[in-house]
Amino acid sequence: MIIRPATLEDAERINALCHSLGYAAELSQTEVQLERIMKQERDALFVAEVCDLVVGFITLHTVDVVHDDMPWGRISAIVVDDNFRDMSIGKQLLDHAEQYLKHRRCMRIEVTSNISREEAHGFYLHLGYRITPLRFIKLLAHRVLVAAS
Repeated sequence: MIIRPATLEDAERINALCHSLGYAAELSQTEVQLERIMKQERDALFVAEVCDLVVGFITLHTVDVVHDDMPWGRISAIVVDDNFRDMSIGKQLLDHAEQYLKHRRCMRIEVTSNISREEAHGFYLHLGYRITPLRFIKLLAHRVLVAAS
């Protein structure tokens, strides 16, 4: 298994992996988002590849905060194909993320997980993450779904 920076050629597999978690973006939208992330100096997207097949990915962000002199790292997405979850790919992606963010001088790393993904919660706890129970979200925009004719 190798971990490498994502390319636009990975969009189809990344899109499929997102669909496996219930995020139903169109391939064209995934391509646009990949381009945005790859252009940002403070963002990174890495893929895990087994035998030339992308089987997982992780998206990272470096964020400056006013109350700390070191930036914080944030994982906005991590997904591993169900068929490859017994190969420690998720752990290797997290290890890679931690090294990448340490190199960027981040003081801490945070990841969020849907409350219903209990298996993921156990995974993070096992790897040394701890639960910080409060997070408040307010939607600033609503998606409008348009039916195809």
